[in-house]
Amino acid sequence: MLEKSLATLFALLILATLINRFLLWRLPERKGGEVTLRIRTWWGIVICFSMVISGPRWMTLTFFALISFLALKEYCTLISVHFPRWLYWGIPLNYLLIGFNCFELFLLFIPLAGFLILATGQVLVGDPSGFLHTVSAIFWGWIMTVFALSHAAWLLMLPT
Repeated sequence: MLEKSLATLFALLILATLINRFLLWRLPERKGGEVTLRIRTWWGIVICFSMVISGPRWMTLTFFALISFLALKEYCTLISVHFPRWLYWGIPLNYLLIGFNCFELFLLFIPLAGFLILATGQVLVGDPSGFLHTVSAIFWGWIMTVFALSHAAWLLMLPT
């Protein structure tokens, strides 16, 4: 199934590249710079992604952990609350649980333990102002960027 999906992606990219080149050849006044750059970017994304998911397990998990880290870091720049840096340790721990096939712990780690650790850490800091807003913004960012993305890696780790 995975091979068919990758073959479909590559076929669509080849088709898009050929159509773009044909249009640039047929309509020389059309400057297809932006479309050409987007197609090249998609080539890079698909090649990188296909190498990662067809590689060893550790490479797949490391790739998704890196994507989760970058997504969480970007989310933190968009929200207006202070994100405790020690919460980044949840990312490698979450992916280690997948790597060690502890799927039950993986499914409970961020929604349950992560929330309790986050709320307890905020209480121990001692700043009660905006507690609910801070904890909810950080927790849902964690759910969206780490927990949700790690499910893609988890599904790739399941036996076929």
